[in-house]
Amino acid sequence: MSAPEFASGAETIALRPLEVGDVGMLRALDEAYAERTGQETVVDLARLRHFARSGHAFVAYHEGGTEPLGMVLAHVVWDGARPVVRGTRLVAWGDDEAVLARLLEALVKSAFDAAVYDLMVELPETDRTGQAALRSSGFAPRPLLSFTRVLGSRGSVTP
Repeated sequence: MSAPEFASGAETIALRPLEVGDVGMLRALDEAYAERTGQETVVDLARLRHFARSGHAFVAYHEGGTEPLGMVLAHVVWDGARPVVRGTRLVAWGDDEAVLARLLEALVKSAFDAAVYDLMVELPETDRTGQAALRSSGFAPRPLLSFTRVLGSRGSVTP
């Protein structure tokens, strides 16, 4: 199954489903984004295996090329009432708005095709370009805070 292709200016931005073998190509993109936004990296082999099976994770690249322009990592979660496609990473090299828009179009289409009508994408507050892309694609922010706690050897405090 391949994702749709979209024309942007003189070049065509092609999209395809994420593959486990993309880990090497996407690591630098993820590391640069994580450093810029103060987030943890999310690209590793185990996570890409998970996202590759989801049907809601895509890589953008120039038609005929192989280097990634961006990616969206998402999967479906079930809250007991209905499914939600939850995006955990939306990023493009150079904050390219056209690439982000194409990735979001693919994400929305994949959710609709799977009969999942609720989508949620988490972004750091500092990612203004991602926020603008989401707003332009019909997403709206919800006024809530996300609190996290890490337990065990990775946490700073063990109960």
